Amino acid sequence: MPQSTRLEWQRALLDRAYARDIAAARKQKDNEKVKQLEFDHRFEMELHEEDEDAYITKRLLAKARRIRVPIPRRQTNDGQESEHWYESNHTGRWHLTTLGIATLRSEIRSEIKAHHESRSYWVVWLSAITGVIGAITGLVAVIGDKTP
Repeated sequence: MPQSTRLEWQRALLDRAYARDIAAARKQKDNEKVKQLEFDHRFEMELHEEDEDAYITKRLLAKARRIRVPIPRRQTNDGQESEHWYESNHTGRWHLTTLGIATLRSEIRSEIKAHHESRSYWVVWLSAITGVIGAITGLVAVIGDKTP
């Protein structure tokens, strides 16, 4: 099963399980349990979001490295934390921010577009050569057919 699907299912299962437990606690009018469950739900969702961010970051970095796109730096020249990265609170791993994801995706798309445009230049010439070869073949067939 793809990891993206697994992450989506985990999110849905977490939400469903906590919603059911919170609803049961509210029905019993146990406010302390409701608060604790809501706190636990937020904590679990933060961990899950970090897993999702790690997955997205890993995929984008692999693609960027494969096509040799520059990756945003984690720190600026001043030594400040970059707006493209953040360090997760729970795991301590570095993940791309929303801005970092958008920037890297834009760079990847630009590189892929440039690669396709360079290929399209050769496709035009290949089509022209194929057309000329077809015309010559047709001409030879017509001329060869008229000889007695």
